[in-house]
Amino acid sequence: MRHDQDRDRSPMQGQSVNAAASPNGEHGGSSILNWIVRYAVPLVGVIGAALYGVLRLAYVFFYLWLRATPDEVGYGYSQVLADELVGAAELMVLAAVVISAVGLTAIILARLNRWAIGKYRSKGVRLRFVGRPEIQRIVIWAFIVAIPVVLVGLPVLGWLEGAQAANGYTVRNVYLAGTIRLPVLAVEAVPATVSWTSTPQSDGLGISRRQCLLYLGQAGGISVFYDVQSQESIRLPSAQIAVSLQDTTSVPVGC
Repeated sequence: MRHDQDRDRSPMQGQSVNAAASPNGEHGGSSILNWIVRYAVPLVGVIGAALYGVLRLAYVFFYLWLRATPDEVGYGYSQVLADELVGAAELMVLAAVVISAVGLTAIILARLNRWAIGKYRSKGVRLRFVGRPEIQRIVIWAFIVAIPVVLVGLPVLGWLEGAQAANGYTVRNVYLAGTIRLPVLAVEAVPATVSWTSTPQSDGLGISRRQCLLYLGQAGGISVFYDVQSQESIRLPSAQIAVSLQDTTSVPVGC
């Protein structure tokens, strides 16, 4: 009788063990993949969209001064991310380094001050320097602060550079001085002279006589220019003109 009970109970015990082991095995093998599919992939998409929105806003602010749009001069979604992603990351790292240095300096100076005051009050006061955990926390917070600083700073930079270009100054690939030559803003407004390669039916714009033109770029077979003197944007068929870019810091004096 006891043997029959043990025999009847044995399969149930085996099933319970297998049932408990199977979910654990499946969970352990697919938990990372499930997390990536559920959280990481949508997060990357959201971050990419937000970054593209900020970078495009910087381009819009720049070309707004020049009466053009980023798409008209060849800056679409892929072009903006390809030209700006590395530069934005460089700017973010540099901002985090500066913020970290300021934070560490402030903490060290504060502790030196407390140590100097305590030294005259009691001789047992010891100076405690910044430890590794504190440095790690400072670096993490520096990156957290650097992200919004860069996201706000890029559109502001685009607006300021656009104002410079509208005044006739050359702007080509804005870099950070003294750093790697990676453009923070890959914009372009270069003094240029334009001539027709074939005789147009009518040249009411007087293109060949304009000496205050800035070349902005081209897309879809249309080249875009900005006349600093008349403050108007001009669009010409790229196949019918010859463009000569000038290696100068601004358009001619008097524009």
